[in-house]
Amino acid sequence: MVQRNGTTTPRSRPPRPLALCALLVGALATATACGSDTGDGASSPPASSASSVAAASSAATTSSDTVTSSVSTTPRSERPVSHSAKPPTASAHTSPSHASSSAPAAASGARRICSKEQLTLTVGRMDVGAGNVYLPLVLTNKGTSTCTLTGFPGVSLLDSAGSAIGDPATRRGPTHSTVSLPPGGSASTSLHTLNEGMTDTPCRRTPAEIRAYPPDSFGAMKAPARSFRVCGGVFEVEAVQSGTGT
Repeated sequence: MVQRNGTTTPRSRPPRPLALCALLVGALATATACGSDTGDGASSPPASSASSVAAASSAATTSSDTVTSSVSTTPRSERPVSHSAKPPTASAHTSPSHASSSAPAAASGARRICSKEQLTLTVGRMDVGAGNVYLPLVLTNKGTSTCTLTGFPGVSLLDSAGSAIGDPATRRGPTHSTVSLPPGGSASTSLHTLNEGMTDTPCRRTPAEIRAYPPDSFGAMKAPARSFRVCGGVFEVEAVQSGTGT
């Protein structure tokens, strides 16, 4: 202090260096001017500048946290992966080769029925006994390939004019197994009636021929009836079986 004339005059301070002000401005990027001098020689930035810097820093931190949280919680894919779909297996489809190979096998296993043109019809020896009369009918394969017969033939008696005498024969007994006839092989059936006088029912007229339809055939065959005639109201035919029946 310099005292002049009893009056104390304060000593003036030199101005702050401009370099210090520039450093403060660089550190506080948002400050617009250096602060005023304080009593202890330190300079503080304006309150508004410090608040702006703090707010900007907080906003940047919050934005960074938000981005980090968004990246970590977002799923990689919203579409679920399906593991239930499986490629079709080879067994789910029928191979064309199998279908074509099975057709001939089925055809080869088909039953070949004897036709009228393959057969001959002959009459066996009549068997009379105990009030019953049996007459065998024999079917022989005259063809060159094997054929089969199954079930009952259809049989009627004809007069000399070719007219039917009475009703056709009814079926008697069970159906036998299928008979396979190789070339030259034979199968037989049997006609059944009663002796005359066994019942009060009179005998039919004596036939000239026997007309027979082989099983599963619409072609009729004929053979001489000989002395066979229907009596007692009984006229039956049995299913074909292997052999000549004699």
